[in-house]
Amino acid sequence: MNFYYQPYKIFNPKKNNNFIILCDHASYNIPKKYNKLGLTKNDLKKHIGWDIGALKVAKQISKKINSTLIHSGYSRLLIDCNRSLKSKGVFLDKSENIKIPGNLNISLKEKILRSKRYYFPYHNQIKKFINQSLKSNVIPSLVSIHSFTPIYFGKKRKLHIGLLQRKDHRLSSILAKEIKKNKKIVLGINEPYKLDLAGDFTIPYFSESYGLPHVLIEIRNDLLIKDKSINFWTNLISNILSKNINNDKLNYCLKPSNKIRDYYLNKNKL
Repeated sequence: MNFYYQPYKIFNPKKNNNFIILCDHASYNIPKKYNKLGLTKNDLKKHIGWDIGALKVAKQISKKINSTLIHSGYSRLLIDCNRSLKSKGVFLDKSENIKIPGNLNISLKEKILRSKRYYFPYHNQIKKFINQSLKSNVIPSLVSIHSFTPIYFGKKRKLHIGLLQRKDHRLSSILAKEIKKNKKIVLGINEPYKLDLAGDFTIPYFSESYGLPHVLIEIRNDLLIKDKSINFWTNLISNILSKNINNDKLNYCLKPSNKIRDYYLNKNKL
């Protein structure tokens, strides 16, 4: 099967250290039958279609620390793999000032079709690798790589990188401590977004359902255009993670949250 028609892609599938790298918005691909959802290719290549540079960073981290990477294969505009199926953002009909014609008045049948073809297969792979890791007595830490725009609704963002977290700060605190050593980096915690149940799915669901260490990393996308800058962020994150392979602080599960699991299972029933 051509990669263009794969709902997910896996790198380093046989690696089994304590990090699983994720990338929810890795691609701007849209199946041909959807005619780019009525947009131009240039529109799809903008932030509305994917997280610019995120996949390059995720791939390099995966290689440098020999961890498995699982990433989505389609544009978030087709269906957003980091949203629950009942959330407002999962089938966007407008992003900032750009309308998405192909997402106007989507039928329930079409929503179910997209979820079966392009949404659940990706999540099922994440679940599979988490379970495989646990069976091998390795507690996996989830590291999700995203990028954000330097300007949002006309407002400039000075932030370089953000670490998103909820109640479990085990992994995010390790990253924050090391990143703060570089005084030139503007770091935000739960910036430019707050990690929450209404607006996110992958990290809250999988980490809290299992009690796993986790972090969602947001990097400003104008810093992910040139190879030199991409290498800087890749090396920074990889060096921190590599130092913490088999870190005892990450080598246990918190009590799994049935409340979180039930919340999302209900939100994912169309």
